[in-house]
Amino acid sequence: MEKKRNTVSSGQQMLEKSTKGATFLMMGQLITKMTTFVLNSLLVRFLSPRIFGITAFLEFILGTALFFSREAVRMSTLRIKDSNEDEKGRSRSTVLQTAVNFAHIPIWIGFPLSIILTTWQYRNINSYFVTLPYFTWSMFLIWSSIIIELLSEPFFIANQFMLNYGTRSQFESISVTFGSVVNFLVIMGFEKWSKGSNIEVAEPTKEGIAILAFALGKVSHSLVLLACYYYNYRRWFAPQRLFSIRLVKIYPPYEKKGYYFQEEISQHFRKVYSQLCFKHLLAEGDKLIINSLCTVEEQGIYSLLSNYGSLLTRLLFAPIEESLRLFLARLLSSGDSKNLKLSMQVLKNLTKFYLYLSLMIIIFGPTNSSFLLQFLVGSKWSTTSVLDTIRVYCFYLPFLALNGIFEAFFQSIATGDQILMHSYFMMTFLGVFLLTSWALIKYLELSIEGLIISNVINMSLRMIYCGLFIQKVSKGLRAGSSSFALRNFKSVLLLGIAIWILDWGMIGLVKNFRQFFINLLLAVVMLTVILLKEKDSVMKVLGGRFSRAKRV
Repeated sequence: MEKKRNTVSSGQQMLEKSTKGATFLMMGQLITKMTTFVLNSLLVRFLSPRIFGITAFLEFILGTALFFSREAVRMSTLRIKDSNEDEKGRSRSTVLQTAVNFAHIPIWIGFPLSIILTTWQYRNINSYFVTLPYFTWSMFLIWSSIIIELLSEPFFIANQFMLNYGTRSQFESISVTFGSVVNFLVIMGFEKWSKGSNIEVAEPTKEGIAILAFALGKVSHSLVLLACYYYNYRRWFAPQRLFSIRLVKIYPPYEKKGYYFQEEISQHFRKVYSQLCFKHLLAEGDKLIINSLCTVEEQGIYSLLSNYGSLLTRLLFAPIEESLRLFLARLLSSGDSKNLKLSMQVLKNLTKFYLYLSLMIIIFGPTNSSFLLQFLVGSKWSTTSVLDTIRVYCFYLPFLALNGIFEAFFQSIATGDQILMHSYFMMTFLGVFLLTSWALIKYLELSIEGLIISNVINMSLRMIYCGLFIQKVSKGLRAGSSSFALRNFKSVLLLGIAIWILDWGMIGLVKNFRQFFINLLLAVVMLTVILLKEKDSVMKVLGGRFSRAKRV
C-alpha cells in the first residue's frame, strides 16, 4: 500500500515539476523571442527576401544534422527506469551514467553526417550563392556550430533526465540571445562602416556579409551553450561525482557482466530513430519542397511567415509539447496504471485548452495578422505576397498545435513495435504530402498557399492516427466516465461563429487601429465567456497550485 502511495505521489510531483518546467521554458522562450524578435524586426528592413531564403536554408541544414544526430537519443533515454538508492548508494549514479553514455551517440552520428550534409548541399546549392564573398567560410562555421552543440549533449541529457527545466531554459535563453546579438552587431556594424567610409559596397558583398553574420551568430550560440553547460557540470555535478562525461562501462549491482549501453534502451533507440526520420521529413518537408519548387524570394517569404506566423507556436505550444513529452516519458517508465490515468487526464485538459485557443486563432488571426505584420516588414517586402499569405497561415497553426501534443503522448507511451508501425504510416503520409504539394504548387500554381494547404492535410492525417491510438488507450483504461466533454466547447463554438459573422460583416479585414481595437474587444468578450464556462476546471487547477504552495 505504501509503495502505491509513493508511486502516485511521485507522479504528482513529476506533474508539478513538469508544470513548472513548462513555465520555465515559456518564460525562456518569451525572453529569447522578444530579444530576437526586436533584433530581427530591425534587420528585416536591411535584408532582402533572397537573404532570408538562404539563411533559412542554412538553418535547415543545421537543424536537420542536429535532429538526426540527437533526437532519438533524447527520447530514448527518458525511458531509462529511475530507481531508489540501494545500500551502496550507487543506483542513482548508475542510472545517470547510463543516460550519459547514450549521449555520446549523437557525437558519433553527427560528425560524419554533418560533413556529408554540408558538403552535399554546398555542391548542389545555387551557384550565385557560392560566388558570394565569405560563403565558404559561412558553411564551415555552420558545420562547426553543429559539432560544438553536439558536444554539450552529455550535459543536456543529464539535466533532461533530472527534469532540470530551469537550468536548460536559462542556458538556452543566454546562448540564443548571444547568437542573435552577434548576428545583429555584425550586420549593423558593417552598415555603419560602409556609410561612414562613403564606400559604395556592391550588393553581393552585402549579401555575403549578411550570411557570414548569420553563421557567426550560430557558432556563437553553440559556444556559449557548451560553456554554460560545462560550467554547470563543474560546479554542481563533478563535486558529487554523479556521473562522468566520458564513456564508462556500467556494472549493475550484484552482476559481474557490464555494459556501455543498456540493451532495452538500445533496441528502443533503433526503432525510434527510423520513426523520427520520417517525422522529420514530414516536419521539414515544407522546406524540402520549397527549396525544390519555389524561387529563392518565395523561400524568403515562407521563412518570414514561419518566424512571425508561428511565434505563438514557439512561445506557447512548443514548451508545452516538450514538457508533456518529458513528463509522460518519465512518469510512464514505471508502467503503473494510475500514472497512465493521470497522463490521460493531463492530455484531456491540454486538448481542451488547445481547442479554445485554436478557435480564437481561427476567428481573429486571418483578419488581424496582415495589419500587424505590415508594421514589422519594411519596403523591401511591400511588393511580395507575404501580407496575403499570412492569413492562410493562421489556419495552419491549430493543426500544428494539436498534432504536437497528440504525437507527444503517442511517442511517450507507444511500444517499440507500435512506433515501428507508426513509421510505415509516416511513409504514407510523406507520400501524400509530396503529391499534394506538387499538385498544388506546380499544377494549380498556388505557390506558398499550396504548401500551407498540404501541411494542413499532412497534420490532419497525423492527428487522426494518434487520435485513434489515444482513444484505444482511453478505452483500455475504462475511462469512459471521464471522457472528454465537448458540451462547453460547443456553446463557445456557436458564440465564436456568431462573433466571426458579426466581425466579418461589419469590418472584414482590419485596416486601421480603430478596427483592430474592436477586434480586441470582441476577443476579450469571447475569452471571458470561455473562462466562465470553464470556471470549475480553472479553479481546480488554481486551487491545487495554491494548496501545494501553502504546504511548501
